[in-house]
Amino acid sequence: MTSLVTIILIDYILLIRVLAFYHQKKKLSIVLRILLGLEACIRLVILIYGSLLEEPAMASIAEGMTVCVSKRLPSRMLSIVSWVIPMTYGMILLCLVLYKAANYWKLSSGFKGFDLVRVLIRDQVLYFGFVILCSVSKILSVIIAKISPFASDVLNAAGSPTLLCILGGQLLTNLKEAGERGVNGGTNYTPRSVSAIVFGEVRRLPSLRIF
Repeated sequence: MTSLVTIILIDYILLIRVLAFYHQKKKLSIVLRILLGLEACIRLVILIYGSLLEEPAMASIAEGMTVCVSKRLPSRMLSIVSWVIPMTYGMILLCLVLYKAANYWKLSSGFKGFDLVRVLIRDQVLYFGFVILCSVSKILSVIIAKISPFASDVLNAAGSPTLLCILGGQLLTNLKEAGERGVNGGTNYTPRSVSAIVFGEVRRLPSLRIF
């Protein structure tokens, strides 16, 4: 359940960042939010259904000590599908960012002087790389569970969503730092079309002295 909440929250953060590239287009916002809602609902259903299939039960390991165990192994297909879904959603967000970034690159002849745009693109690619790593590790751990339990446990640990949780905090930090670098290091770009990227920047007013 924790991994589900972690991934959904980070996907929502990235959704907001993607919409910044598209001037907060209403139709795109609605579509992406619906897809995010579907991802959350489907993964929640898989989590509940998978738990029921495993038939959880209580087992005693010592006098006065009991643990929760499963009578059946987790469903291989459900485990694979539950990690394919966030990977697919992440790919959609990445494609949207890369498409807009390509247009922005042509208009501005690169990202020199546009730290905020560069940070957004870099973090999006970095996050998607971590999603692939976690998803592939989880999927492989399920596939080889019967062949090599030890290797399966190692891959399962390598694909821990904790990495995504740490990255989520770093995404916000990077974005905040990029926005605070000032006019020379920030983003100040005049769009040539309605769908072009628009970033606002707060400028500090000179202090006034009264004598």
